[in-house]
Amino acid sequence: MFSIFFYSAVVLYSLGQLGRISFLGQQINLFLYELPMFLILIWEIIRYGKKPLVDNSPLFKSLTFLLLFLFISFPLQIGHFSFLENIVSILYLLRLFLYLAFFIYLRFHLKKGEKRNTWQNALRFILISTVLISFAQYFFYPNLRNLIYLGWDPHQFRMFGVFFDTSVAGAIYGFLFFIILLSGKELAGRFKWFILALLTIAIILTFSRSLYLVFIFTLGSYLVYHRKIKIFLACLLIFLALVILTPKPMGEGVNLARTFSISSRVIDYQNGLKIFKKYPLFGIGYNRIRYVKKDMGLLSDVDFDVTHSGASFHSSFLVMLVTGGMVGLAFFLVLLVKLSREVPNGGIYLGFLGLLSFFDNILLHPFILFLLFLMFSGNPVSRPSGKSR
Repeated sequence: MFSIFFYSAVVLYSLGQLGRISFLGQQINLFLYELPMFLILIWEIIRYGKKPLVDNSPLFKSLTFLLLFLFISFPLQIGHFSFLENIVSILYLLRLFLYLAFFIYLRFHLKKGEKRNTWQNALRFILISTVLISFAQYFFYPNLRNLIYLGWDPHQFRMFGVFFDTSVAGAIYGFLFFIILLSGKELAGRFKWFILALLTIAIILTFSRSLYLVFIFTLGSYLVYHRKIKIFLACLLIFLALVILTPKPMGEGVNLARTFSISSRVIDYQNGLKIFKKYPLFGIGYNRIRYVKKDMGLLSDVDFDVTHSGASFHSSFLVMLVTGGMVGLAFFLVLLVKLSREVPNGGIYLGFLGLLSFFDNILLHPFILFLLFLMFSGNPVSRPSGKSR
């Protein structure tokens, strides 16, 4: 039963935005893979009861503190929003709860080693399907302008796969790159360097400058730490050469000297800080950003329920700061630190995603959370029996 639900979630996850169902314009978005996720969680709760909560006690405490705070702080501003707005917002919080609970129980299940091959096969499937579909998209569907009416940015001649967003797609390509790089022969086998080369090309074809910087910084930090400076310099030169030589058809999106995205991010950060100053301690509640933006005139009445950026900011940390205040952000940062200690090289993985999250809402995106928790569930740090870290 577990394998059926698990593989169903993995296959449906690979559909990306094609597996999304939207309600109320696009205020509520459900992904098909979340249904088998929910069924897995119910099945594991029935089977294991409270055991996973005790087994993961150090990490579980951080998860509990964050979720409890978000649930407690939510009612503080409930009177400032309509019934429907509160319902939509609480669904965001319930989704976050689903992902965190799914991680705790899945990790307990895979920790036994019984389904190790299932975990490896799932990551291989996501890796292969992501690479194949993304390159197919780049060559056969290079223009997203026909979906502007659905709120998507008009990415042209850029790789975005089935995620319809170069930032999220790039984060997934980079995360998969480091998973393969640091996994030895366990996942990629003899095709390891070929797959790493394809993922590097995919990263370059997103034409995301923040991704370029974070990718090189993370790779460089890892190689320099292991005293492989010459290898890092060689990788840096190759990467820069590929960036320069990569064909750049017409369009502002592939122009690496563009300034529009920088100025729009600065304005976005300023708007987020304006909201934070009004609710500095406990925030506005997770996740009411869309409605506060509308009240402040930052979203027009015409497209406020369609635009995908309406419910977030260009930084996961700013999202948490606005919705949870300084207290919520503190709990979130503690959780990330605890989580980074849960797997070998956890600091590399979360360092990469965390740095990207200063430029876009990466860490709180459902696609990133699913892949992150899948990776961390099946690759725990070995600890002495009976002791916690």
